Amino acid sequence: MMLSMGRFAIETPDPESTQRVGRALALELEPGTSVTLEGDLGAGKTCFVRGMAMGVGCDPALVHSPTFTVMHRYPGSLCDLLHVDAYRVGSPDELRDAGFEPGLADAISAIEWPARAAGAVTGRTVSVRIEATGETTRRIEVEDAVGTVAERLAAAVGPRPCPSCQAATPLFVADWPFCSARCRAADLGRWFGGHYQITRPIEERDLEEGLS
Repeated sequence: MMLSMGRFAIETPDPESTQRVGRALALELEPGTSVTLEGDLGAGKTCFVRGMAMGVGCDPALVHSPTFTVMHRYPGSLCDLLHVDAYRVGSPDELRDAGFEPGLADAISAIEWPARAAGAVTGRTVSVRIEATGETTRRIEVEDAVGTVAERLAAAVGPRPCPSCQAATPLFVADWPFCSARCRAADLGRWFGGHYQITRPIEERDLEEGLS
């Protein structure tokens, strides 16, 4: 994991971990933000967008490459997600004709192949580049030249205390946010035993955290 001024880079070991980084990024974004996604065919851009869908409360199973329809809009509990694939777009006007509007106050946009529609992408933009470094491993670089998204993302995906034993737990362990299957089972046992109580109303963000 590497962090420098306005830029964050991390290597993920598998597609699930790539989705987790996408989810963490979406949770750091305000509606109206556009995320440009660059990378070769098969690099994992759509996989990353599935993670973003989880972050805003969309069903990730609905997310697939919109190449032949240019754009999909997925409704979410926190905000909507616009998923654009500009690979077959010949000009920014074609993207606008397809109904794309950057900066919508109730949506985050994820734009694959952004160079083909550069004139149509305006407003607050975060850049993501995904590179295949192995059969399943990916290097993800996130750049936010005018804000603190990269810094907040680095904090969000860094090790955090296991809810059961408080051991520092990296984002990519199989039983995350728990450090092990044993701690996950122990936590479930506490719920069944009535050791936990809900002391405030459940909010949408709590439900999204529970699905991670």
